[in-house]
Amino acid sequence: MRNFLRALVLVLVLVLAGPCLPAHAEKIAAPTCPSRPIVVGLYEFGNFYRAGTGLDKDVAEQLRKRSGCRFTYKVLQRRAIWPAMQSGGVDMTLSAAATPERTVFAWAEPYMWLKNMVILRADSGVSVHSMADFIADPGMRLGFGRGYAAGPAYEDFVTQLRNIGRVEDVDDGDRLYALFKGGRFQALLAPKLAYGGYLKDEIIAGAVRVEDWAGSRPRGPANLLMAKKLFSVEDARRWAGLMKEMRADGTLQRLIAQYVGQDEASMMLSAAP
Repeated sequence: MRNFLRALVLVLVLVLAGPCLPAHAEKIAAPTCPSRPIVVGLYEFGNFYRAGTGLDKDVAEQLRKRSGCRFTYKVLQRRAIWPAMQSGGVDMTLSAAATPERTVFAWAEPYMWLKNMVILRADSGVSVHSMADFIADPGMRLGFGRGYAAGPAYEDFVTQLRNIGRVEDVDDGDRLYALFKGGRFQALLAPKLAYGGYLKDEIIAGAVRVEDWAGSRPRGPANLLMAKKLFSVEDARRWAGLMKEMRADGTLQRLIAQYVGQDEASMMLSAAP
């Protein structure tokens, strides 16, 4: 009889404790697939995506496999993705800054954190080692990808340069880096995932230098953006759940490390400077 009562008490404790389990123990339901393929907007920019391969494509393929939904890919200039998401021509994109303008038409889920570095030609601006130095030297010009975000650390810097006519906007990544190599401008802003795909030989040869002018400012989040035109808030929560799952099981670390190495990949999974 005593053993029976102990067992009964144990059952009652487990039943009553069940509803008190933390929310993260609950597995988020899989996304509901739309009746048509999901259109993923990709843009060519170094190791994010270029010539059919890159991190954005790798991450999208993981989302496709885990969700069981059909995906199709559309390669556009970066600035063309935003109106396409508003009109229904693109449903998702990756490694995007969630600016106030973009969150009007898209849900955002951060999944890695990027730091823009300053890439300078070694044959110019030898005494330039800060934003103030750069602005003070009238011979220094900045190349900038049209439709890209400079990030909080550099927004004022880019605005100041733009106001004095020293920013050259370029539509696509290949042309941006070709003009930089040709001497059209003396500097770029880019994370390692981008410049590492274009300037590997130049860095080895010492033809460019890479400097961190952001100081202790935190890295900026790169997001999965999901168009509100197709996805409800609940849909977005489920897709975000898949991204969190990929982070928890080490998949994101593995995918990122293919392009930047394990140490940098670990840093990119944290907002810390």
